[in-house]
Amino acid sequence: MSAMKQIPKWRMVIGIAALFISSMCTLGDMVITPIAANLYEVFADAPEALLNFGITGPALVGLPFGLLAGWLCDRFDKKWVMVVGFAIFTFSAIFGAAIENIWYFVITRCLATGMGWGITNTAAFSILADLFSDEKKHSRMVGFYNATMSIMGAILSMAAGMLAASGVWQDAFAIYWIAAPVLILMIIFLPSLKPTPMENAEGKVETAAEVEEEDKGWIGKIIPLTIQVFFFALFFFVMLYMVALYIADAGVGDEAFAGTVASCMTLATMVGSILFEPVFSKMKNTVYMPFMLAIGVMFILMGFVVTPVMTIAGAIVMGFSWAYYFCYFYVRVTQLVPENRAGSATGVVAFSDGLAATLCSYLVTGLMGATGMNCVQLWPIFGVGTLITLAISVVYWMLTRKKSVQQ
Repeated sequence: MSAMKQIPKWRMVIGIAALFISSMCTLGDMVITPIAANLYEVFADAPEALLNFGITGPALVGLPFGLLAGWLCDRFDKKWVMVVGFAIFTFSAIFGAAIENIWYFVITRCLATGMGWGITNTAAFSILADLFSDEKKHSRMVGFYNATMSIMGAILSMAAGMLAASGVWQDAFAIYWIAAPVLILMIIFLPSLKPTPMENAEGKVETAAEVEEEDKGWIGKIIPLTIQVFFFALFFFVMLYMVALYIADAGVGDEAFAGTVASCMTLATMVGSILFEPVFSKMKNTVYMPFMLAIGVMFILMGFVVTPVMTIAGAIVMGFSWAYYFCYFYVRVTQLVPENRAGSATGVVAFSDGLAATLCSYLVTGLMGATGMNCVQLWPIFGVGTLITLAISVVYWMLTRKKSVQQ
């Protein structure tokens, strides 16, 4: 919070705006979605597994860099961790199509939305936790950041599709040039956020012994949340990333309809994120429960009521509901640990979220191969999985709440 007091408000507004827009890095692969078919034609002679990795593998590459970024944020200036990560994304993305070579494509993808995403995702949430220590303001800013991310994802996908309509797939990469001025704005306006000495309740700087005592067991405090994040995200990402496969198996639409459904989900997430703070202020750590219930129920309904209307309704309800859990766990994780561990803790839950995104497609194809079911038949299973995770979460919340009351 000290950084906010040291610089003019107008500079802070520009810096935060640049930070929000930098969320394009998280959804940077939305540029690839409209040209995926073109890539399979252009690189038809390349190993298919290598091209698949270039399209969907960067998230896996980014996981360890998210953990590294958390460690760096706890020890160095968060601003420059963020700037370095976004610079990697900017240059790798802009020049990602400069050479028509499969190895060049894969490497730049892994740098841009792999390493770049891993660093910026963790650093951005660490910066928000540092700038807005008040719970209400922090939850509001996390919601706005996620809403901006959804908007940027929609812009990237739409613009890339229009640019590639020229017939030259490389033209889609031109949209990445919007990252260049954002990088410059962050360098100029984002405040320096160096680690500061921890203070106790009396406002006095804590001794090394006190800091060490608070540090004990911090990783254990976030393990339940990290496990919960993995399972909730694993099931939701099935809907987010594999909905086109569901649509094809259900026979309810074509590629254009799949694009419409994805857009509805993204816009619903944006609305939910904007509304997160007032709902969180009232419901606190139970904020996600009714929304994860809604996701589980919608999975089941989509398995039994197979219509275009139900598909769109499912996308809207799930997209809106996911916003509340996504914002919740990034707010909650910083509450569970000492402030000097906020970066590392953020990196851990980001790792869990990213791992779920990587494995969701394997979950679907693995179950299809093992059971012979199609996506429509599998959708209720994912709903049941979501509801089981929610039930365990509710029981855990009740037990820990009862324990804290007794103490």
